[in-house]
Amino acid sequence: MTVNRQSQRTTVGLLLLLVVSLLSACAGTGSGTVTRADLNVVAEDEQYAIVRLGPGQSPEDLARVFLGSPAELWQIAEVNATSRPAAGDLVAVPLRPTNATSVYAGYYRSIPILCYHQFTWDEAAHRLELRARDFEAQLRYLRDEGYQFLAFEDVAAMVRQQRPIPEKAVVLTIDDGYGSVYDVAWPLLQKYNARATLFIYTDFIGAGAAMTWEQLRELDASPLIEVESHGKSHASLARLPEDSDAEAYKLRLVNEISGSEAAFMARLGRAPRFLSYPYGNSSRVIADLLRDSGYDLAATVTRGPNGSFVDPFLLHRTMIYADHSLSDLKKFVRTSWRY
Repeated sequence: MTVNRQSQRTTVGLLLLLVVSLLSACAGTGSGTVTRADLNVVAEDEQYAIVRLGPGQSPEDLARVFLGSPAELWQIAEVNATSRPAAGDLVAVPLRPTNATSVYAGYYRSIPILCYHQFTWDEAAHRLELRARDFEAQLRYLRDEGYQFLAFEDVAAMVRQQRPIPEKAVVLTIDDGYGSVYDVAWPLLQKYNARATLFIYTDFIGAGAAMTWEQLRELDASPLIEVESHGKSHASLARLPEDSDAEAYKLRLVNEISGSEAAFMARLGRAPRFLSYPYGNSSRVIADLLRDSGYDLAATVTRGPNGSFVDPFLLHRTMIYADHSLSDLKKFVRTSWRY
């Protein structure tokens, strides 16, 4: 697989050459929030806008105005000779993904997805329980290293190749719905402005160790949290010995999925779009059923990369255990893979 990056740069270069003789310096706003009206857009087509930066204007302003967020600055950096242009410089802003596949010469970008379960302010009682200080150290590292915290809705756009995979991004997922998510993880996610996707199995919610539906409604209302499905009862969604035949297996799957959806509708007022397989167990039958039922993505707990070409119903996730170090985390959030 190869992508002709040279042709993209040539397109931008030709456009710059066409307009450069017509340009003159333009004064910027100097202060305040930069809007589209403040920018000196000297040329624009469906693919690019060419902007001459004014005093007080930054590439982050261009990313926010044209791409929706300063975090998308990396897209501008990829198509320009320098990522830090100054006032008076011409900047090409891609209005459409220049490489939606996120495949480059010799490597491709991947979306690392991490999987957590329980949290504690004290010492971990087992491998699936993470100490608050360790979770905070991981969030701090990811923030300080410039990782974007993505939601599963972002992943859906990337595997459809509607949006490129960022140079540095990570997805945090938390399975089951334990109360420690609300008591321990939630304050830390807010502190670091980190997005996360919670996968809950609906029979568990309201039990002694679980979150309540009231707490889940609070989290679901936050822009930082997606609440999605982990099934109804946490039963494996692979075929089991007690599934006497293919029809019995499919009926059990339908009951698991429809039962979860009914609880979501009754308690959260909407159906789930994403699912994580209990125990990571899946099959082609459940993947096809989810697709036919309107789901967009489903995730395993098999470690591996998630390029834009990954099977959207067999996403890879890396389990995070209490004995994992920060050095382990650095390996888990690798975003560049050679082919």
